[in-house]
Amino acid sequence: MEERYKKAMEEAKDLANRMLNEISGEDARKYIERKEFTDRLNPERSWMKFWFKANKKQIYGISAAAASIVLAASILFNINNENTTQQLVSVTSQELMPANGNVVLTLASGEKLMLDSIGGNQVKASGVEVDREAGEISYEKAAKVNVQPGEVAAKIEYNELYVPKGRSYSVVLSDGTKVWLNAMSSIKYPVRFARGERNVRITGEAYFEVVKNEKAPFTVETNDYKVRVLGTSFNISSYLEESKTVTTLVSGAVSIPSENGRESVIAPGEQYSYDRMNDKSETVKVNTDLYTSWINNFMSIEEEPLIDIFKVLKRRYDIEVVFDNIKLEQERFTGKIPLNDNLSIVLKQLSRVSQVEFASVGNTINVSYRK
Repeated sequence: MEERYKKAMEEAKDLANRMLNEISGEDARKYIERKEFTDRLNPERSWMKFWFKANKKQIYGISAAAASIVLAASILFNINNENTTQQLVSVTSQELMPANGNVVLTLASGEKLMLDSIGGNQVKASGVEVDREAGEISYEKAAKVNVQPGEVAAKIEYNELYVPKGRSYSVVLSDGTKVWLNAMSSIKYPVRFARGERNVRITGEAYFEVVKNEKAPFTVETNDYKVRVLGTSFNISSYLEESKTVTTLVSGAVSIPSENGRESVIAPGEQYSYDRMNDKSETVKVNTDLYTSWINNFMSIEEEPLIDIFKVLKRRYDIEVVFDNIKLEQERFTGKIPLNDNLSIVLKQLSRVSQVEFASVGNTINVSYRK
């Protein structure tokens, strides 16, 4: 470790000296954004971007000498990711790991299966294949024969999958469509789809990769509207505690019918949102990665207010949050936040790149400005 430390120090001095040729803080920012610099940071450049977003005003006024200090400090901070992590854990009063509730599958009979309690990694339960290790259930083999046209709805068996706080899970439906469910979300669906239609209902957040079938459009029902597709990938967020239901399209095309008979058609890279509080909707272009990264267990954010960051974290961790100052809620950050690691480490990192401090008392996070 000592040799790596010395080497990193030399690199820091080298970069700092080169920075002296770039006078303004804006030049410093551009330099650090260059791949030449960021490739030296371990593990990612995200935390440096956090720092610049949080201290934008101060950056534009710093001198070359101050910029060199920032550079050196940033490299030292990222000398060794494993060592830094251990240090952060040692100074943290408690670990704040993701909540660990049980994923529940409710069968048509009303029986509830606690999927995490089923023995073995890959088992069959009530005709459903459960892969505990992958965090996934599948109905593909349960649908050899579709429900025939004219069969009454009562004969169509529905299952419901609920994912608790702190978890994510996926389900492969009988047609091969794959659905990822975020924390505190549920999906209700037929064990076998009726011919000519594929209808499901969700609460919370879900990402869909829909198998194309022109003879059977796929419909997702939320509390606020329905989304109709043929074959596409998209994300829907429809939490009851949020005022908006938001659909983000990654590929393909979706249409959203309205009560007046008109349809809103969304193109890839667009997002449709409906605000039930003021009964208004809009379609905007977005970076879809910001709304789909959760399926890979991290949160990708861009100029995101701290209050919105904690809305997501509260679904993953069993925590409550108290802001000392209302201005703190609007402190903005950019980068990537892991959703399945010790939250204390994440908060330590956020604090290092901003003027915000986090203190935990039990499961309550107190947020304040550094004094």
